[in-house]
Amino acid sequence: MLEVLMIITTVALVGGYFYILMKRRKHQDNPHGWKGYVTPTVFLLAPVLALASYLFEFGGMVTWFILGFAFLSGAYFTKYLPQPEESHS
Repeated sequence: MLEVLMIITTVALVGGYFYILMKRRKHQDNPHGWKGYVTPTVFLLAPVLALASYLFEFGGMVTWFILGFAFLSGAYFTKYLPQPEESHS
């Protein structure tokens, strides 16, 4: 039962984040190309990898190393994220 709840929660959160990301990025130009998508991709794939490692009992040094490398690369590529537009409301 816990595994089903974890899968549903992960799918809902990742799907919602992906929807919001695409909605916000639709009208923004990305002058840096693929580099602007590294950080959002890391934040989309990290919970999926963590859930998969839990479900398949593949926890340990390899999973921690992959997640650590992913978060470090995501943090590095934050400088290539597009700047938010100013809202005049």
